[in-house]
Amino acid sequence: MKIACIGPSDSMTIIQESVEKFFPEITFYAYVRERTEESWEVLERCQRETDGILFSGIGVQEAAKARGIVTKPYAHLPRGAYSLMRVLAEIARSSYEHKTISIDVVLDEVLEEVIREYGVSFDHIHSMPFAIHHKEDDYRERHLQLFESGKADVIATGFGSVYQELLEQGLPVFRLAPNSLQVRETVRHLIEQITARDLRSAGIAIQNVKLHGISMDSINQYDDMKIEGRFYLELLEYARAIQGSLFNFGKEEYVIFSTRGVIESPVHLDMFQELLKWGRANKLPIASGIGIGATAFEAEKSARKALSHAIALPEGGLYIVDGEELRGPIGQKEELRFRTRISDETLLKISQEVGVSPSYVDRIRAIMDKTGKNTFDSGDLASCLGIGERSARRVLKKFLDSGHAKLVGKENAHQVGRPKNLVRIIV
Repeated sequence: MKIACIGPSDSMTIIQESVEKFFPEITFYAYVRERTEESWEVLERCQRETDGILFSGIGVQEAAKARGIVTKPYAHLPRGAYSLMRVLAEIARSSYEHKTISIDVVLDEVLEEVIREYGVSFDHIHSMPFAIHHKEDDYRERHLQLFESGKADVIATGFGSVYQELLEQGLPVFRLAPNSLQVRETVRHLIEQITARDLRSAGIAIQNVKLHGISMDSINQYDDMKIEGRFYLELLEYARAIQGSLFNFGKEEYVIFSTRGVIESPVHLDMFQELLKWGRANKLPIASGIGIGATAFEAEKSARKALSHAIALPEGGLYIVDGEELRGPIGQKEELRFRTRISDETLLKISQEVGVSPSYVDRIRAIMDKTGKNTFDSGDLASCLGIGERSARRVLKKFLDSGHAKLVGKENAHQVGRPKNLVRIIV
């Protein structure tokens, strides 16, 4: 297993020694960046070369995430009780006056607990816990201001560059550094994440892709064949990118075999979204379903179930079925997660009372949870459930008749036709 570490040189020395001591089977990659704002510069390379990332601190982690995308398992080394106790011991042994202290990064509750348990007395503590919107320079300037105004006798910082700059100015500054126990526990947790991801990624994924907009009549057959040929080339490039095997599986239908770790990655899902956009631009709706399973049979069955939902979308789309969870349409604002098999007694009772399937109740709940909306007209519900408006009106009527919904008003439509009922669903 290969683990990357991003952080300043002084932390890197401690971290590398601890990893090599406790985890000799791990190959350690050091990516030194002295300032947190520079951590994103090596993010892409270290993710390409290793299995997971260990950030030397919360500042390094958040700075990397602010300007880059973290796709591998990751963890950061906190500046908690162990780091604080070591610094307090150093301060107590030093010759500096230490009635007041300026300290950063450490959470206030940790600071209060350690100082109380450790028995150290300060007349005043100036604490500045980590906040995403603050940069290293903000912490350095605050430490300087407090020291120069006589409000702080000593300084404790978790930032490597702040420590070096204040030390060079001759200030009484102490470094909140990671210790070996923190490294051991954090790396152990990171290894568990990597292992779990590897097991998850090893599952089988099957993707069904179906065209459902080609007419193939005598007039347009030639043009349609050209469009389908172009589509096949685009699909072939996608299959290569996800390291999958592509097969033609009947008229205008294709099957791709791959692994879940690759096919479910955000990068490759974004690639397929581009293919869907291409199809819509060429008036060629593309419906696709991805099935995940421990066996090929399970994955193929799930892919068929996902495809059936995608085919119901007029402009095509992508759904994923993993076990009993259905997710989709992927990449659209209507994307939801809901169950394909319901065992929840409350949902089963509601579905029986309303007279609709338990999956409809679960999907409506998912819509309400995601949007914070509980009032629908037939058009809203039809769009959310992927059904026709007439069917949506019947569903709303069943909720009203069963007492699981209330009529709260009517929508004043500007177009010709009767106003739509506004129904508040109670589930």
